[in-house]
Amino acid sequence: MNGSSTVTCSNTSLDCGPYGVYGTLGTPAAENTPGGRQSGSTWIDREGKLWLFGGEGIDANGNSGYLNDLWKYDPTINQWEWIGGSSTLRNGCCNQPGVYGTMGDPTPGNIPGSRFSASNWIDPSGHFWLFGGVGGDETGGTGILKDLWEFYPTTNEWAWMGGNQIIGSYWDQSGWYGTLGTATVGDIPGARQLSSSWTDSSGNLWLLGGSGYAVATATRASLGDLNDLWEFNPSTSEWAWMNGSDQANETGVYGQLGIPAVGNTPDPRDSATSWTDGSGNFWIFGGGWGSVSNDLWNFNPSMNEWAWIGGSSTVYTPAKYGVLGIPSTVNLPGDRRGANGWTDRNGNLWLFGGWGMDTNGNWGSLNDFWKYQPYANAATPTFGVATGTYTTTQSVTISDATEGAIIYYTTNGTAPTTSSIRYTDAITISSTETLTAIAVATNYTASAVATATYTIPPDFSVASSPASLTVTSGQSGTATVSVTPLYGFNSAVSFTCSGLPAGASCSFAPQTVTPSGGVASTTLTVKTATTTAALPRNSNPMLPGSALALALCCFGWRKRRRLQIFLLLAVSVAGASIFTGCNAASSSTTQPVTSTITVTATAGSVQHSSTISLTVN
Repeated sequence: MNGSSTVTCSNTSLDCGPYGVYGTLGTPAAENTPGGRQSGSTWIDREGKLWLFGGEGIDANGNSGYLNDLWKYDPTINQWEWIGGSSTLRNGCCNQPGVYGTMGDPTPGNIPGSRFSASNWIDPSGHFWLFGGVGGDETGGTGILKDLWEFYPTTNEWAWMGGNQIIGSYWDQSGWYGTLGTATVGDIPGARQLSSSWTDSSGNLWLLGGSGYAVATATRASLGDLNDLWEFNPSTSEWAWMNGSDQANETGVYGQLGIPAVGNTPDPRDSATSWTDGSGNFWIFGGGWGSVSNDLWNFNPSMNEWAWIGGSSTVYTPAKYGVLGIPSTVNLPGDRRGANGWTDRNGNLWLFGGWGMDTNGNWGSLNDFWKYQPYANAATPTFGVATGTYTTTQSVTISDATEGAIIYYTTNGTAPTTSSIRYTDAITISSTETLTAIAVATNYTASAVATATYTIPPDFSVASSPASLTVTSGQSGTATVSVTPLYGFNSAVSFTCSGLPAGASCSFAPQTVTPSGGVASTTLTVKTATTTAALPRNSNPMLPGSALALALCCFGWRKRRRLQIFLLLAVSVAGASIFTGCNAASSSTTQPVTSTITVTATAGSVQHSSTISLTVN
C-alpha cells in the first residue's frame, strides 16, 4: 500500500533502511512516508486512522538511531502525515531529548524523547498513553525510561503525567510497589521496555512485565525480566501493583491447567504477544529473553487472577504444525518472542512470525501463520430469585449451564474470585444485598460476572406482654412492649396508645427505643380514673309503693271501717319506703369495665401496632 520495496544504506551509517520523507508538518501527502524502523508505538484512533510514534530506525538524512517522530496514516487516502517530533536525530547520531513541561499540563511544545519498545494504550476518551521504553531523557541521555505520557489527538498535544524526567541511579529507575492491590500516591512501575499492555472495560491501563527494573534495596537493584502486573487509573493518576513479583527473574506459578487462581502468575518475560477478548479478558502468548516460551495465559481483571490455558510450562518446545488449515488440539506454535498478533471480529487470535523454534527445534526468524480460537467462557451464572424489592427473607439459589462449573460468589457487590465463597447451597437474603457470582470450569475461561440486587426495606415487629391487664379503679397497670428489628432495621421507634377508658392515661418509659441488632423494649404504664361509670342492675319489677298504697285504699274505702283504712295506708307507705331503699341500693353497685388499648409504634413512615385488653374493676 505504501513505502519502499528496497533498503538504502547511508554513507555515514552501518545500518540500512529507507529514509523518512517528512514533507510539511501537519500536511498529508502521497510522497510522505516514515523511515524504516522497528519497535515503534502504534495505535488506531476512533476514525480508523493509524498513528505511529518513534522506534529505532532511519531519519530524513539516512542516519540510524532512536526516533521521536509522530505520524498519522489515513487509509481512505493512503497518505501519511507528519504530526510532531523531530525529522532527524540530534547531531546526526543521538537521541532527541524530551520536552516535559509541567506535569499534567498538555502544551504544544511538549514531546517525549526518542525511544523504542515503549508500552502504550488507548483510553476510552481516545487519548494515547505511553510509558517507558529505551531512549532519551530530558538531557538526551540514553537508557531505560520510566516516564508516563498522555497524547491529546484533538489538539496534537502531549502531557507528561508521571515518572522521571532524567535517567538516574538504579534507585531512581526502580519500581515503587507499595501494598499489593492498593493504589497509593508515589507507587510506579520501574523503568522497562518490551512490556505487554492493554486497557480494560473501565478505562484503566494495565502493564505486565517486560525487561527492566523491579524493586531496589539500599545496595542493589533488581534488574532483568519481570512478571509484575500494574493497573493505572487515569482519573486518579495512581498506579497499583496487582499481581506478580516485585523482584526480577522470579519463577512463575502455573497452577492447574485452565483454572484461574490467586497464586497463579506467568514466568517473567518480555516481547510476549498479547490481546484482549470480547469479555475484557487479557491473553498473552510466549515471550521471554533468556528463556523463550510458548505458554498461553488468560487474565480476568475483575477477578485479578491468571489461568494457564495451554502450551508448555517448560522451555525449548518445538512447534507442532499438524495439517495445514486444519485445527487440532495437538497443534501448537513453538517457543517464540516478538510475534505479531491481532484479533478478528469473532475473537480469534492471528499470529505471525517472531523469533523462535520451528518444528525441528531450530531457532531463527519465523514466517509461520497461525489462528487460535480461545476457549469459550463458562456460562454466566443465573440466580433463582430475580433482582427486585421484597418484603420477606429470600432464599436464593445459583446455577450454571456449564458442565462441571464451580460457582464463587460475594454478597457485598464486589467482584468474586476463586478465593470468594464457594457456592454449595441456597443463600439466605434477610436484608438489602447485592449478590455477584462467577463460574469456572476446566477448558473454559472464567464466566462473566452475574449480579443481582435484592432490596428488602428495613422493618420491625411489635408485641406486648402480657396481652391483658386487670386493675382496680384508680390504680395502675404495666406491660412490656417489645420491638424486634427485621432486615437490618436500626432506627428510633416512638410509641403512642389509644382506646383508653374514660379518665385513664398511658405513658412509656422510655418514650423512644432504637433496636440495634436485637430486641428493644419499653414499659407501658396505664393509670385508671378514681371513679368509673357503672352499669345499673335491672330496676325492681314491682309497682311503686305509692301506687300500691293508693290501690289498696281505693279497694277498701267503702268496705272497711275508718281505722282499717288508716292502718292499710300506713302499711302502704312503709312498703313504698322499702321499695325505694332497695332501688337506691341497686344504683350504688358497679360492674367491671373492659377496654382494648392499641399501642402504636412509629419509625418514620413505618408503623406497626399491638393490642392489650384492659379490665378495670
